[in-house]
Amino acid sequence: MRLHSLLSFVAFVFLSSQAHAAAKLAMTQGQVWTQAPGAAEKSAKTGDELAAGTQIRTGKSSSTEVRFEDGSLLKVRPESSLKLSGNKRQKNKSSVLLFFGRVWSKVTKSVGKETTFEVNTPNAVCGVRGTEFETAVADDGSVRVRVTEGSVGVGADDPDTEVAAGQEIAGDEEGVDETYDAEEQAKWEMWEKQKKERLRKGGRGIVDKVKANIMTRKQALETLRKQQQDIETKRKAAESRARSGDKAAMDEIRNYNQQLGAIADQIADLGDLAESQFGIVDHFADLATDPRFKMVDRKYLEAEAESLRRVKKTLDKLVSEGTDISIEAMDKMLDDMGKGEGGLRDDDSAADDLFGPGKKKKGGSGKDPFDF
Repeated sequence: MRLHSLLSFVAFVFLSSQAHAAAKLAMTQGQVWTQAPGAAEKSAKTGDELAAGTQIRTGKSSSTEVRFEDGSLLKVRPESSLKLSGNKRQKNKSSVLLFFGRVWSKVTKSVGKETTFEVNTPNAVCGVRGTEFETAVADDGSVRVRVTEGSVGVGADDPDTEVAAGQEIAGDEEGVDETYDAEEQAKWEMWEKQKKERLRKGGRGIVDKVKANIMTRKQALETLRKQQQDIETKRKAAESRARSGDKAAMDEIRNYNQQLGAIADQIADLGDLAESQFGIVDHFADLATDPRFKMVDRKYLEAEAESLRRVKKTLDKLVSEGTDISIEAMDKMLDDMGKGEGGLRDDDSAADDLFGPGKKKKGGSGKDPFDF
């Protein structure tokens, strides 16, 4: 099989693997809505399967439970909005974006030291390998994490502060505070009321800081994409040498693939954090248009939200391009080449090799998944 044919096949296999359900609704009570990628929002029911990228919303006095493939459970409290990350990753990790509201998580314990489950909020990320904890995001984007079993890593960008059972940690757009002993009663309603009033009176300052944080993440994403493109240039040079019979170039290609994959996962993580922030900004705008909320600087928040929606389009493109790869499939392709099952010859038409002259793979572009 020729090089471009192999790459197209890699893309096809990878995209197909992303299509299965990421989770399902184990229980629904009251008004619960879901919105799959590219679809309209609809009322949800127990047993519904949830694809990666699905948004979930609960109404007043309503709740739902989300069960993941590994057995992890997420209980979504009333008046909450969240999303199952749709970003592709090389490592096995479930990521939830909590825009506002509250969720309780029981995460199945994993083998090894790597984080396998994350809850991303507008101002902090919670990374776990197996534990029970509750995460809340107030109307102003403030976050509280309360751990009842095991431990959770929490931080503004990386989950680097350990929160043990019986402890809490809180944060807002300025950063994450130190851990403290949790009180017997969480007093969520009192906390949420205080944060709602904080947004009503100080929305301008809050949205300005959130915007600054988003722009910082945009710069970080642009830097990572540039690193990917530089590595891709080197990879293509090694690929050219491999076509000429340089066997050592195969190891170089494999090394470059691993570097590209590691950066792709960094981009996926940053993308989730940024999208969580965009979600809370949209919530600010919704509250600003609600006359019952009586927000000070209402027009300013609406204008900033509209401006940031344009920024989001740029970030979405960066994340999509930077994560559209599969290292596992690329390494398998190289192994097959090393066994003599594939050749490093170039060809103009991968689609012809796989599907016959003039035919194209349904639902795919046929492009090299590493062609940045």
